[in-house]
Amino acid sequence: MILDKHRITGFTLLELLIAMSLLGFILVLLFGGMRLGVRSWDAGEIRAENSTHLALLQGFLRRELSQVTPFHWKKKADMNLAFIGQPDSIKLVAPIAVRLGTGGLFLIGLELVQDNNIGQLVMRRVIPEAGSVDFTALETAEKIVLADHVEELNFAYFGAETKDAEPQWRDQWGNRDSQQRLPYLIRVRVKFSNGRVWPDLVVAPLIGSDTGCAWDTAANRCVSE
Repeated sequence: MILDKHRITGFTLLELLIAMSLLGFILVLLFGGMRLGVRSWDAGEIRAENSTHLALLQGFLRRELSQVTPFHWKKKADMNLAFIGQPDSIKLVAPIAVRLGTGGLFLIGLELVQDNNIGQLVMRRVIPEAGSVDFTALETAEKIVLADHVEELNFAYFGAETKDAEPQWRDQWGNRDSQQRLPYLIRVRVKFSNGRVWPDLVVAPLIGSDTGCAWDTAANRCVSE
């Protein structure tokens, strides 16, 4: 049997073009799926990183606010407590974790500041001098950025104005009537520029101004004065 030499041929040009088009279409689908997978992976890592940072930040704030110390300005005649709570800032005295620097009590300020139109949750800290009578030293202290892209920062304080008054939530603490005692609770609300809002952080100070004790950093407890 003699084969027809005209029938022993390869792919026609049309068939080759169709095959190449199909191959290109398949490659586009494959690379598109890969890009989608990479984006999903990156988005997942960003969410995990944000969640981890949020947990660390909340843990840090909870630890600091819970260790607020009823520190008195001893050089002032009224002997008021070193604590000023405003709706968008707070100033207090508390110990700082040793890994963040030297131990002991610090004047601490938390506030929202703008840097190139970007809101930042900022902490300032400084060791109080023996003759300190206010928080002026915080104004020149180096700022430590705890979080970027913060749109709103709100503090609230639960307590009683006087010893016999009913406790209630207030948007400020530290006026002449309530500056002799610490609030029972401190609430922190943070809203970020992307609309993300973290759950309310409500912290109870470990010790109050009427306990008759002082915080011993070395022993990590309140001891009688």
